[in-house]
Amino acid sequence: MLLYASVKSTEDKLPFEATGMTLANYTTVLTSPSTLPIFLNTFLFTAGSLVVGLPLAVLMAWLLERSAIPARRWIAALILVPMTIPSLLSAIAWIQLLDPRIGIINVVLRNVLGLSGDTGPFDIYTLYGMCFVQGLRLVPSAYLMIAASFRAMDPSLEEQSAMAGRGVAQTTLRITLPIMRPALLAMLIYYIIVVIESFDIPGLLGFTARIRVLSTAIYWATHSEVGLPDYGLASALGALVLIVALLLMWAYQRLTAHQERFTTITGKGYRPRQINLGAWTAPATALCILYVALAVVLPFLMLIWTSVQPFYAVPSADSLARVTFDGYLKIWRESTVMRALWNTMVLALVTSAATILLAVMISWFVVRRSRAADGLSHYLATVSFLPQCVPSIVIGLAFIFVYVRSPIPIYGTLWIIALAMTTRYLAYSSRTMTSALMQVHGELEEASQMSRAPWARTLRRITMPLLAPAMINVFFWVAVHAMQELSMALMLYNPKTVVVSTMIWSMWQNGRTADAAVLGVILIMLSAILLLGGQLFAQLRRGPDS
Repeated sequence: MLLYASVKSTEDKLPFEATGMTLANYTTVLTSPSTLPIFLNTFLFTAGSLVVGLPLAVLMAWLLERSAIPARRWIAALILVPMTIPSLLSAIAWIQLLDPRIGIINVVLRNVLGLSGDTGPFDIYTLYGMCFVQGLRLVPSAYLMIAASFRAMDPSLEEQSAMAGRGVAQTTLRITLPIMRPALLAMLIYYIIVVIESFDIPGLLGFTARIRVLSTAIYWATHSEVGLPDYGLASALGALVLIVALLLMWAYQRLTAHQERFTTITGKGYRPRQINLGAWTAPATALCILYVALAVVLPFLMLIWTSVQPFYAVPSADSLARVTFDGYLKIWRESTVMRALWNTMVLALVTSAATILLAVMISWFVVRRSRAADGLSHYLATVSFLPQCVPSIVIGLAFIFVYVRSPIPIYGTLWIIALAMTTRYLAYSSRTMTSALMQVHGELEEASQMSRAPWARTLRRITMPLLAPAMINVFFWVAVHAMQELSMALMLYNPKTVVVSTMIWSMWQNGRTADAAVLGVILIMLSAILLLGGQLFAQLRRGPDS
């Protein structure tokens, strides 16, 4: 549907009707004077966000999974909490923290440092501010993607490096990270596309700063203030993202062609251990706590403050006197709130179960049948990654046109949203499961098959237990993100299938800032309970001594 719309005429702005084929959409994109700044801003925004987020995520994963820093289980749980804060609410919270005039941090610094004027030293409405907020948002999901591989890695190679006189830093750089290359490449490729297609943060911060990136260009093409939406132009922009993603996928497959070199779980002497950091223990712990403060504590406190104010105001004696919790009581009087909460939980569980089932099957075919003559594994790897190449709002649009005319009666129900989200999150799930399965040597499954165990039993009794850490991470990652997904839900919902994210959006659009914050806090608490429950389940499964 994306490619079809990109070559349809946009004269009447209705590319799915009987109009002629044309390349005018691509000509418009490539010849417009605004295209170069959009692509340059997208490149800088993507690179800056990755520089902030991915090294921090890898460092956190190594510290929490391979080192013996104190309270690492608690810190690991807290690092995932930013996932419970929707990107829209996170951007709003940082606006209230770092707005040049009314941001709390700028107000405090202006008073403490005695700065003149009505602005502070920080400005969130810049490309740097966008990269900072987006980078912080990447850390929890990237940590989940890489943590299972760190946890499952056989330490014998590191022990041999230590016996050869190499220190912890040298061993990590020359042994650990090269072995982790498949997982690191999968994470890098995935998050390049994530940042390119992200909308909430560049939409809020970039709109004020007049910094337009590819995702906001696609959004404004489909939400034209003058005339009908230009779906053809938006589809042409999305097709260019698809080309970039395919090139990245090709590079990934070339670099990880000899996957057996990265196997670290075999049938021989596998035992994980933690590394003592010595004098670096305190700085490492402080770094983890600083991230939690920046990504969790400050934004969440701002949302709570907004939720207890009749209208937003900088904390002061006067605004403190206006604190009220009536919003938390009045929100339940709206008849659609309970329906939205129920729909959200059902959507999260159904999407997670369907996604993890598909991801396990795809990863097995991709890894175990990678040398098959029919090339099925390569097709599966590519197709399962394609949804990540398409912006969420375009996926929602495509599902409308596919299923509004389909004999399958799911249009207008919660199931079409679940199907769209399963499609959307399949890329993350399949990439994560493939990276994890690469580290499980095929000899374990071969031993089971030599014992005449059926393939299904081998998968259930051998492969899936070894993949359990990655499966648990993927399940709860998908559940939390499905609870927060906005773009596809906005395209596909109706009054009967309203979810919490669409309710928050409607409230914010209508100027009900306090009500949106109240519902946002409720959503955050539900997501936090789900994530912490998942971490507890994973810990109980690993055992008390792991």
